[in-house]
Amino acid sequence: MNKKPKKIAIISSSPLMMMLALKLKKDGENVTVFESSSVKGGAWTWFKDYLNKYKTYVSRYTNTIHPYNKKEARFINRMNKYLKKNFKIKIKKTNQKFSINYKFKEKFIYDFSEFYKGVYAQNELDFANDFVSKIQTLPNKKVKINEKMLFDKVFLPSFSGVKKIKINNKKLFHSECREIVSEHISIIAKKFKLKNFHYSQFFDDCFDRIKIDKTKNFYTLTARLDHSIKGIKVSKLRNSYLDRFAEKKDIIDVRLSKYHNYYRNGQQLRDLKKATMGSNIKYVETTQFMCGIYSLRKILNV
Repeated sequence: MNKKPKKIAIISSSPLMMMLALKLKKDGENVTVFESSSVKGGAWTWFKDYLNKYKTYVSRYTNTIHPYNKKEARFINRMNKYLKKNFKIKIKKTNQKFSINYKFKEKFIYDFSEFYKGVYAQNELDFANDFVSKIQTLPNKKVKINEKMLFDKVFLPSFSGVKKIKINNKKLFHSECREIVSEHISIIAKKFKLKNFHYSQFFDDCFDRIKIDKTKNFYTLTARLDHSIKGIKVSKLRNSYLDRFAEKKDIIDVRLSKYHNYYRNGQQLRDLKKATMGSNIKYVETTQFMCGIYSLRKILNV
């Protein structure tokens, strides 16, 4: 007797949440990914026009994958094998510089381009272009989204915009968060002044996170603007700030992007996890890619 597929809702279209969606769909479930933005990928999204023009994925933001503790450092090779086998992630070992607040030996650069091509070119997932603000569990164990859509289970990431959660007859839980709009500059150049460099979490007083990647035809640099220069125009960035990265003659293009994030601190995340515990709303730790995939390792069969 065939098992009836469960209706599953995944909040967010970040790579990790899409991997979860693909795994659950492969297991026979009926999966819907909720993404309110017109551009998929969450904080890992890219420029569509660059993709059309250069046939390559150029990141809007500064995400990278690396461990933050010994447990994750021990898990990284196992994770890499899984990502290569199941999602065609290209992974290259590197000696380039990573500057973060945890020292680790083996460093890798991850290319998600084949994963993105597969998901979108083959229409592998069903997306709902809705902003999810409220989730409620019902006595019949169903989960209601935005007072109208019913599911058997909902997977909820750390930094979603969901602010109201009600578990059966319990008091309404208000998931506190701080709405932040971060600004990021993306530079395409023939070369950069920084050599043997991939990522820094704290670059200087104007740009905290920066990341450099190499494509077939050029290099890309993405940097998050410090709050002290947020709101600056691209023309002023070009004239006053970019010489620390590249010579003007080597710069091909410069873009400025904004990202709307619902940030929760450690206590707020613990409160969210506690509020949903034991229910059909499953909290997923997505503060970093590695801790997220580690928390989902049993479901994903990593």
